[in-house]
Amino acid sequence: MKKFNSIDLVDINKKKGFPRTYKFNPFARWFTIILALSAIAYAVWYIISGVDADTTTIKKIIPFVIIFLAANSLFRNLFSLNSITFNEDYLKFGYILSNDKTIKWDQIVKISLYSGKSKAIVLKYNSQGDQRQIIFTMIFPNMIEIINSIAEICPQTEFDTFMENIIISKTSKNRYHNSS
Repeated sequence: MKKFNSIDLVDINKKKGFPRTYKFNPFARWFTIILALSAIAYAVWYIISGVDADTTTIKKIIPFVIIFLAANSLFRNLFSLNSITFNEDYLKFGYILSNDKTIKWDQIVKISLYSGKSKAIVLKYNSQGDQRQIIFTMIFPNMIEIINSIAEICPQTEFDTFMENIIISKTSKNRYHNSS
């Protein structure tokens, strides 16, 4: 685990300013939610109006498969991370149907890679004497910039080997420009 000196890091927060928000594309997010709700509504309508005693077994099962897949997509979009807001005093994680989580900068302890079924980032923080964590996917927009901004603001944060390689310091930036 490595801790970074904020003097050595590129000044993303000075360049971008506060407050600033990173979020998923709202059109894509809401289109997916509306499509999932439409698929569920159609499958329920089909079950009510199109299924009777003479319907084949496959035509009875398919609407339930559609409902399951559409509900899975709907819940993922409604309860997964929607936005990350940087403020001078805190970091705020926003969700559509879940409570937002606000973490003060001095509470952040560690950032590491979660290598389970899908790759994600684990942010560990102290809250009311307990260590808690937030897990969010690597596909979140501008993830490298977010990780670098956190490293710049929180010099006390520990990073695993993967996160150390993501963080861009002035030294690594100079090394890159000199090799080109």
